[in-house]
Amino acid sequence: MLGIIVYLYFLFIGYVYSCHVFNNKDIYFRSWMGGVFGNVILMMGIVVPSVLCGFTYLSHIILIALSVLPVGYIIKKNGIDYFKKSLMITRKNEESVMGNKIFLCLVLPITIIVAVLLTNHVLAPYEGGGYGCGQCTFGDLQMHLGFVTSIAEQGKFPPNYVFLDGYTMNYPFFVDMLSSSLYLFGTSLRWAVLIPSYIISMLLIMGFYFLSHKVTGNKAASVLAVVFFFFCGGFGFAYFMEGAKADHTAFTKIFTEYYQTPTNLNDHNIRWSNTICDMIIPQRTTMAGWFMLMPTLWLLIDAVKTKSRTRYIILGLLAGSMPMIHTHSFLALGMISAVMFFAYIIEEKKPEDKKTYLINWVIFGGIVAIMAAPQLLYWTFRQTGGNDSFLKYQFNWVNHNDPYLWFYLKNWGIAALFAVPAVLKAGKDNKKLLCGCAFIFIIAEIILFQPNEYDNNKLFYVVYMILLMVVSDWLVFIWNKLKGVPGRAYLAVIVIIAGTLSGALTIGREYHSGNMYQTFTEDKIDMAEYIKENTPKDAVFLTSSYHLNPVPSLAGRNIYVGSSLYVYFHGLGDEYYNRTNALKQAYGGSYDDLIKFCKENNISYVYVGSNERNSKDYTVNENAIARLEKVYSVGTEALYKVN
Repeated sequence: MLGIIVYLYFLFIGYVYSCHVFNNKDIYFRSWMGGVFGNVILMMGIVVPSVLCGFTYLSHIILIALSVLPVGYIIKKNGIDYFKKSLMITRKNEESVMGNKIFLCLVLPITIIVAVLLTNHVLAPYEGGGYGCGQCTFGDLQMHLGFVTSIAEQGKFPPNYVFLDGYTMNYPFFVDMLSSSLYLFGTSLRWAVLIPSYIISMLLIMGFYFLSHKVTGNKAASVLAVVFFFFCGGFGFAYFMEGAKADHTAFTKIFTEYYQTPTNLNDHNIRWSNTICDMIIPQRTTMAGWFMLMPTLWLLIDAVKTKSRTRYIILGLLAGSMPMIHTHSFLALGMISAVMFFAYIIEEKKPEDKKTYLINWVIFGGIVAIMAAPQLLYWTFRQTGGNDSFLKYQFNWVNHNDPYLWFYLKNWGIAALFAVPAVLKAGKDNKKLLCGCAFIFIIAEIILFQPNEYDNNKLFYVVYMILLMVVSDWLVFIWNKLKGVPGRAYLAVIVIIAGTLSGALTIGREYHSGNMYQTFTEDKIDMAEYIKENTPKDAVFLTSSYHLNPVPSLAGRNIYVGSSLYVYFHGLGDEYYNRTNALKQAYGGSYDDLIKFCKENNISYVYVGSNERNSKDYTVNENAIARLEKVYSVGTEALYKVN
């Protein structure tokens, strides 16, 4: 409970700041920006205290004290009456963009869909005991759990990479560290992950609407863009309709087979995943990255139009926090910002206006540099520098079979189908924004930024979301032009169904898969609890490299080598192969070889359970293991100490 209270405190502090900065906005806008501010204060603000004091209670107490100081300044400068009025839910002369109807009928229902999927996908009680998950969280979730638990359990900052002992964590971990704060203060692991995810996903949906409205200036277009984005999926449904003619079970396979949905058909080159099921629910960093991208793009567009220095400063503070929240979103924002800078500077004709414009951008860039440079230098560049797994040339992304335009048409669906007329109709400001998106698209089409080629979609999605907004604006324009034309309502229904059917079917499948797959048995959970309570926080464990591993994910202890799903795709492929080969020899070798190996690699405990015994890569030498000191066992799981 204390962890939830701490989190709510930061959300309230963020709301206070938002009410001060955006005092002419309505309650929904102020709540949205307040939620962004609160989460960023906890994610980014804890870094400096943690460097000094470790990730501890003390570092959080310091941040709590520091975060309230500006509130005192606001009250001292403007008076207590101003402070009270700024927090009021309803005020006169507000600039209203969302309203109750849109929040209750659009934002809230989509948030509930996300929340339901999160609840039955994240450490859900499994029938028969243990924890279960859904289809999309069978892989990535366990990595994020390991980050959450290890940061809180070990208290070391910068944190260790729990899946490869001896390495610093370079993967963007700030959103997991947010959950670590709740976990540190006593919230269960399940709810430490779920509660921030509920809040951040709702803020993401609100942010997408507000950004859409900033781009289109039209509520109807903004609503349509939200629906298209969160139920996206291209035209993959057509393959199932066609297949159902020959085999009536083809359609039902959507809800029963593993990754056989209209947004996950690799055999037909359908690679455009649904945003809720494949990007938000399993990929917490992407969820957090988009949650940050919405306000930063909103502020960028607003700043270049209003020339408000305050907007540039706030933009710099948020953008500077992004590298270790989500590097891809930070990169996308940087590319759009670069294009916007040159696109708008040519409009400044007077020397004094050009000077002011340049000063604003220097302030923005300076803040970003001060905040982002330490993150990039210490974490990002250390991971990518000198590593040929990153930044390499590859044209045409993951399209290996289809004609170029056909690939994007069937994957992007409505966005690609109406892209040309929508872009041609777009206003000059939106054309400048689209130029920034085009820059991202070109770069992402020729450069891979990580070992997994598919992950370039995190850049393509930024292009896609802006394009959807422009397309939605054009569709509303066409709707109005067709006023009085018979059948326009039927035409609108067809367009909406075509743009959302694949995504809706995928969401249905994902709901059906909730809690379908067991991740951790009761014995593994019991063992993890023993490890947390009875082993040193910095102890290193020898375990299998299977990704459903209770030692890092539930106990937060470092292991010698983890799954290729994490280690290899984080750019540590050579080390992964070296260590997995050594792992086979350690488990299958003699007692003397095992002891020598453990001493050389600072391994204190050897774990032998169902994962280790069922490995296809090696055989456990039970006689050698039996000579170790067994410190705990439950069911098929046993833990041995290396003396």
